[in-house]
Amino acid sequence: MTMRRRVRALAIVGAALVAATAVLAAHPASAAGNALANPGFESGLSGWSCPATATADTSGPHSGAAALRGDVTGADTAQCTQTVSVTPSTTYTLSAWVTGAYVYLGVSGGDSVWTPGTGGAYQQLSVTFTTGANASTATVFVHGWYGQGAYRADDFSLPGPGGNPSPSPSQTAGPSPTPSPTGGGGPGAALPACQHFSNDVPPDRPAGPSHDAVSQGPVVDLSGRLPAPGNVRGSLSGGVVTLGFDRVAGAKAYRVWRNAQSVQWVDDWGQASLTVTDKSPCRNAHYTVVALRTDASDASTGQLSRPYRLEDGGTVEPFALAVGSTFTYKITSYNDTGQTASGYTAGLGICAVDTRYIPWGTRLKVAGYGHCYAGDIGTWIQGTIVDVWLPGAEADNWGVQSRTITVE
Repeated sequence: MTMRRRVRALAIVGAALVAATAVLAAHPASAAGNALANPGFESGLSGWSCPATATADTSGPHSGAAALRGDVTGADTAQCTQTVSVTPSTTYTLSAWVTGAYVYLGVSGGDSVWTPGTGGAYQQLSVTFTTGANASTATVFVHGWYGQGAYRADDFSLPGPGGNPSPSPSQTAGPSPTPSPTGGGGPGAALPACQHFSNDVPPDRPAGPSHDAVSQGPVVDLSGRLPAPGNVRGSLSGGVVTLGFDRVAGAKAYRVWRNAQSVQWVDDWGQASLTVTDKSPCRNAHYTVVALRTDASDASTGQLSRPYRLEDGGTVEPFALAVGSTFTYKITSYNDTGQTASGYTAGLGICAVDTRYIPWGTRLKVAGYGHCYAGDIGTWIQGTIVDVWLPGAEADNWGVQSRTITVE
């Protein structure tokens, strides 16, 4: 029996992005204390600018009597903002405790941090930013993501200059695999949000007790395969992304995926250039490129390239989740044999992911399982879930667990 459903469907469903607006109000800063007014939402939404989808909720605070609750919809991220006075050319650290899926914390026009999911518990996010030479105010924000469910945020902190601890890897979540609406303009910002390839709604599978797997995932060895194509470059124009890359000696063909969905095959017959056209791009899509041989062996699929992301500015750039970043995910298991969606043979150390969150080619360490190489997908692998491969009955015995994953 398998704990997930494997498919080979290649459909992508687009969804329009609607940006939320907010009215900002300035509050005086305090060099020694917290520059933010009402940081724990004990006074309702006083001091914050929020849409109607945000409330001060008493049902699940991190501390005190209340926390911010944002009821995200398909057209609203429930973003709340607050503008504070700052000192020019000064470094600050903003932090908050959040729970939910796809929660963002940051500074408008500056840096941000996100978590794809907190496993039902609060997680602290922190982001450090430096004000400009002429800056007098800064606007901090927190929001969820379209259609990802409600989030909560509590106990915000923005101390003045000095004594600001740097966030540890466990507090930060690395770069965002999907865009933040506050990330700036450009042609890529107008694209629809990337959707999961399947319209199926996974059943609710609550996490049970944690127990380690008998078989531990090894570091997947990709030596002996064709190297990934280099010099990958691309740009968005007229709603179409055109990608180019260098040829690989010994390759007979190449394949390009967008978020693990096939975009195009290209035969190598010695043409002057190798290009692929994606006519259905989505915002901040992840692209993967691989070189192929013509034999039927497992090794005929070359090494997956590093991820490349379509930026809001319209160019395709190298991308990676920050090494050492940690997340709390639901970990399920499967025991299917044969070829995975990427072309590799299923086995210990290969895992399925939602590539909007974790791009293919990412190496992870899964608590209780071992090493995991992102190289497969699944119908029910949506959002903050990683599906690890285990043999036979071990897959059933694993069940569903809430575990820490670390980017390697």
